[in-house]
Amino acid sequence: MSDVFGISLSALRAFQSAVAVTSNNIANANTPGYAKESVTLVTAAPQSNGTLSIGAGVQVAGIARAFSQASANQLNSSQSSLGQLNALQSYSSQIDNIVGTTAGGLSTALQSFYSAWSDVANSPTSTATRQALLGKAQSVANSFQSTNSQLDSLNQDINSRITSDVQQINALGSSISNLNKQIVISTAQGGGQAPNDLIDQRDQLVSSLSKLTGISTTLDTNGALNVFVGNGQPLVLQGSTTQLTTVPGEFDASRLEISTSTSNGNVISGTITSGELGGLLAARSQVIDPAKNALGQIATALSQSVNAQQNLGLDLSGQRGVPLFSVGAPLATASSKNTDSVSATVTVANLGALTTSDYVLSYASGSPALTNASDGTTVPFTVSGNTLSAAGMSIVLSGSPATGDRFLIRPTAQAAGSFSALSVQPSQVAAAGISLATAAAGSNAGTATIGAATVVTAANANLLNPATIQFTNPTTYSINGAGAYAYTAGAAISQNGWQVTVSGTPATGDSFTVAGNAGATGDNSNALASANQQTLPVLDNGTVSINNAVSGMITGIGSQAQQINTAQTAQNAVNTQAIANQQSVSGVDLNEEAANLLQWQQAYGAAAKALQIGNSLFQSLLTAVQAA
Repeated sequence: MSDVFGISLSALRAFQSAVAVTSNNIANANTPGYAKESVTLVTAAPQSNGTLSIGAGVQVAGIARAFSQASANQLNSSQSSLGQLNALQSYSSQIDNIVGTTAGGLSTALQSFYSAWSDVANSPTSTATRQALLGKAQSVANSFQSTNSQLDSLNQDINSRITSDVQQINALGSSISNLNKQIVISTAQGGGQAPNDLIDQRDQLVSSLSKLTGISTTLDTNGALNVFVGNGQPLVLQGSTTQLTTVPGEFDASRLEISTSTSNGNVISGTITSGELGGLLAARSQVIDPAKNALGQIATALSQSVNAQQNLGLDLSGQRGVPLFSVGAPLATASSKNTDSVSATVTVANLGALTTSDYVLSYASGSPALTNASDGTTVPFTVSGNTLSAAGMSIVLSGSPATGDRFLIRPTAQAAGSFSALSVQPSQVAAAGISLATAAAGSNAGTATIGAATVVTAANANLLNPATIQFTNPTTYSINGAGAYAYTAGAAISQNGWQVTVSGTPATGDSFTVAGNAGATGDNSNALASANQQTLPVLDNGTVSINNAVSGMITGIGSQAQQINTAQTAQNAVNTQAIANQQSVSGVDLNEEAANLLQWQQAYGAAAKALQIGNSLFQSLLTAVQAA
């Protein structure tokens, strides 16, 4: 009878545990991170009566978690990718809205500015149209500054989110480390039975961590989980953690980078490419920086081309036009790791060769190397003394750089933010083209005559300076009292960027003058040239106009935003499937648990019935013994 009692009692205990586990599954069906459990039953060691071995019932060997490491890895990887794309999509869509705005945006401001030049061309002496042009110039400057300011605000927002994410990562790492300690102790004390509830909590923390940054994990034999970020940087090693921190950028202190608090503060930003943190870093380098650079390239092109055209025209006073715009020079920043005080100064030497890329200038044993900052490709350059020329830039160093010195060259990054409309009077708008007037002195005694002057080099600074051609004899002349030039009738005479011909026979002492024509106030040729500048190819080696550059920037940003949005939608589907796969393994199915509950209930009832029968047999035995 003892066998019946023992077997029945073991069954009651086992099935009671099974009912409890099933009930716990039902209770935690909606608990985040909970993995369903099941009772592992094994046959108890049989008992021998000398000739036969009779089973001794059932034992609970443990409580198993329904878990697949492959499904967990797939889920964590999909969450890291989705986190990155979510961050990228957030900023790319914002920039698309900022730059792609049609009403009141940069494109509209530029179109209004060039239209105002057409109005000046229609009424070149009108003060009102000139004043309106200057107003439109100010609107263009406001648009550049406003757009750049909004991009800078996004960079500041990224800094804040990077700081927040790093804090969350550190908190999650500490929590995982603490759970590691508890799991190791509990597993050892439980004879090898892992504490499922603690493991559930740890896996949930790891899942949350994967949304912030890409991770990889390894499991030690004692049950501790090791977590790595980036390209293998340890975040959690059993019960210890490595804290991440934010540090000022190597070239820009306002640009936060991610570093470890150990290993001499190594920056690991370049290795973090997924998760929300990876998305924030990518948004800064792949979305915001290119937008600022493209905007700055357009600002630089507009300022240089408009100012140059102003210099080729005359204002209402007959003077060369003054600059309308001002724009900041390219940025050249020395690395904070440089061991000397050598600095670099950069100017735009060739607008057509100017790009939207950033560059790193580095030195090894006195030899310079120039690379593209985004992809590390080598950029060709020429060197003359302490001046390096490349990509439309002229880079001048203040001294001899040491080995290891590095400089970040950003040709257009600050141009839009520094773009401004200068204080110019309406009368200083150069609507007229440069023309020169020629005249013969009234006292001339010879038969020589002078033709109209032709402008050869309009940019010559002395072009409008009055010049006197004085004949010292019929075959020799000087200009402004200097030089002795042989005269040939009908031959070109050139000076200060102009050219003129004198024909006939001059007498000694005859003179002719060439001077700026201050009376051409009704001329509109320079205003027309200015209005047409929007379609004049000045960028990309003379193949892209300012209009095309603006359109290209807007289209490029819009296309990038659409591509990221498409990738995000696709990754959402991947993540949804990964969640479904993980839930198919670890999730609680209430229908299944209800069926299990009935199964264990029936088994428990059967075990109780067996115990009752055993008790009845025992009572019958006692009665028979007593009767005897």
